[in-house]
This record gives sequence, structure tokens and C-alpha cells, in this order.
Amino acid sequence: MIILKSKFEIEQIKKACQVWKIVKRELIKNSVVNKSLIELDKIAYETTIANNCKAPFYQYNGFSGYNCISVNEIIIHNIPNNYKLKNGDLVTYDVGIEYEGYICDAAFSLVIGANAAAEKINQVCYQSLMAGIAQIKPNNRVGDISAAIQNVVESNGYFLLKNFGGHGCGRFLHEDPMILNYGKPHTGPVLKPNMVLCIEPMIMTESDAYYIDKNKWSVIAKNKKLTCHWEHMVLVTNDGCEILTE
Repeated sequence: MIILKSKFEIEQIKKACQVWKIVKRELIKNSVVNKSLIELDKIAYETTIANNCKAPFYQYNGFSGYNCISVNEIIIHNIPNNYKLKNGDLVTYDVGIEYEGYICDAAFSLVIGANAAAEKINQVCYQSLMAGIAQIKPNNRVGDISAAIQNVVESNGYFLLKNFGGHGCGRFLHEDPMILNYGKPHTGPVLKPNMVLCIEPMIMTESDAYYIDKNKWSVIAKNKKLTCHWEHMVLVTNDGCEILTE
């Protein structure tokens, strides 16, 4: 069931999103060579708590980190560990914030130092995200978002991670509808004002083959090549949409 949010609920979600932006700034500032993923996760958590919020990913279905921090060939859901960032790494921060029972879920990627290939896939992933968001308005359908993302990704020679996608969010971390990053225009649920959606392309290099790590969470490209993930939280408005995590 797709949950349409009330005015009060939207304001609560927006407050969570404001804290998400604060955490994002701290992570960007601390994304330097030799900083470990555990250190970065701790920084994000401490910033979250300092702003009177909770980390909703922690212990979600047994997840042991506060946030997901994935590097290079690990595309999503990596549990932060002792890996230290290196020059040229492509790192994705998937950060959850809970404010008084309402959730913000969004992700961003950045390149540590210089790496042309990483910069390119990062740019294409972000472009596909924004192309999907451009389709969000009342009476369009979920398939319009999916097809727009797929077009950008595949026209640039990259591959889409299958079986994972975006979703509704707000009262709960994962709500209907499921929003795959591939599909046909004019199909799927109709978009309506006051839906809150997480749009999140996840793209891969040369193949869409992946496996789940022995930790049962990290999704990893089988060919060990670069991957990328971006995610914005978006409110459907009466005449279009508002990106809550811009």
C-alpha cells in the first residue's frame, strides 16, 4: 500500500532531511586518504545523535553498522569496516536519519583524489538520478522514472544492478512502491501528490553480475570493476516534485 503523507508528516521528514544534509557535510569534510570506513561511520553517527536523531539502519534486519559505506566494486549495503580510503577510490555513503519516528534515506558518491574512470561513472549515475527525478509529477507513473534512469545509464555504456531499486519512505524505511531502475514508460503505479519516494540508481561497469558477500549484506560486482550509487528523497507536489535531500 502506498502511503500518502500528511502535511505534518512531510514537515517531520523534512526535519530528518535537514540533519541528513549536516551529516553529508561532515562526511565530505572527513573523506580523506587513510580514514577508515568505521571512523567515517562513527562521525556520521555522532553527528546524527548530536542533532537529536537516530540511525535507523542500525540493527535493521541485523545490520551492524550505523550507515552503509561502499567502495569501488561494492555497490550497496556494505557494513563499515577497517578499510582505509585510498587515492582514486569511489566511495558511496548511504545514510539514514530518523527524527521523531520519521525517516530520511539518501545516498551520495564521491571520488577520493583523482580517478577519471571513477569521475565518469559517478557523473553518469548522478545524471541518471536527475533524469529519473525529472519524470516525477502527478499522473506520471513509476515506469516513467525507471525508463528515464535506464536510458541514461545504458546509453553511456554502463549496466544496472538488477533486483534492487528505490522505494517509498517516511514512516518506515522501506514502503511501497518499489521503483526499479529499469522498465517501461507509462507502466506501474500512478504518482500522486504527497508521495515521498527514494530514487536510487545503482550502476555497474561492463556487467550486471553480482554476488552477496559472506557478511550477508554487501552487494559486490563479480568482475570487481567500479560501481556507483546515488539516492535522493523526493516529495511529489501538486505540480511536480521537491528534492528533499538536494
